[in-house]
Amino acid sequence: MRGARAQASLQRVLETAPMAMALFEWPSQRLVQMNQLAAEFLCGSVDALSGRAPAQWEGGLSDEDVADFSANLELAAEFPSGVRREVVRQSSEGGASRVWDMRLVSANTTDDEAADQGQILLVATEVTDLRAAEQERFDAAIAQRGMLVQEVHHRIKNNLQGVAGLLQQASARFPEVAPILSDAVGQLQAIAQVYGLQVGSSGPVGLYGLLSAVASSVQKTFNHAIDVQIEGDDPHRWRLPEAESIPVALTVNELLTNAIKHGGEQGVLLRLVSGAADISIEILSSGRLREGFDLASVPSSASGLGLVRALLPRRAAEFSLRQAGDQVLARVLLRPPAVRKDG
Repeated sequence: MRGARAQASLQRVLETAPMAMALFEWPSQRLVQMNQLAAEFLCGSVDALSGRAPAQWEGGLSDEDVADFSANLELAAEFPSGVRREVVRQSSEGGASRVWDMRLVSANTTDDEAADQGQILLVATEVTDLRAAEQERFDAAIAQRGMLVQEVHHRIKNNLQGVAGLLQQASARFPEVAPILSDAVGQLQAIAQVYGLQVGSSGPVGLYGLLSAVASSVQKTFNHAIDVQIEGDDPHRWRLPEAESIPVALTVNELLTNAIKHGGEQGVLLRLVSGAADISIEILSSGRLREGFDLASVPSSASGLGLVRALLPRRAAEFSLRQAGDQVLARVLLRPPAVRKDG
């Protein structure tokens, strides 16, 4: 009689609880008591689930979900701290999925119970709305961060272009330092192009867009024609990680500037050649390398070919400079991880 009253009292607790609750025998895993919310969590009815182990259930749970639940019961029996999982249940009527915070803990009440016998208590709380609210806050934070980053990039671009403008004015006032200031102006403009491309976007920078922007900037600075061409498969899909975008921009700016300074009046060709596993940037200009030229002997410096060699990542890029008939060909080969191909 006392046992029956205890069972009835427990059932009343289960029915009035604002969460899914159920009691399982161990090791049989037979479901002995449950409330209506537990039936919803287990995607069945009280009558169909009561008195049966998970392997005997017939209803909305898939075989995979049943096997997973049975495995969690075994873990709860093995570990005193129990098991906690977040479970997503698909609606059988095609509605929205429901998210539950599930806990399984041993319900043994005496110390002298055999280790292989006892009960396991299931407690599950629906957290669908809570998780949706958390996701909304996360999405809002990401959106706000994106806006802040774009604003910072916009201001950096404007500031760099402002500094470049001041240097150009100084160059006009002091012609004796104009060549030195010209190099600095070009480098600032190249960096500004990177930040300009990142305004209104996030993530890696498109390589073709960056090359076009730098070429346009150099062309305006020197009033010299630069022809941009693309070859190969899907060259627009290649993108630069943020850490490599400024070094590549400075490299292309330096090579274009050198081509214009040493190439005479003829135009310069900037060509992007896309391969299956890598992509190359080629700059062709009229001219001739000095006899016995050796790129490896060029020292590192703050400008010129030394700067190009210092900027490029050693393991993911190759730089070459050679004579190609009546033209000089500068070639930068990029491969992952210095560049990646989307899609």
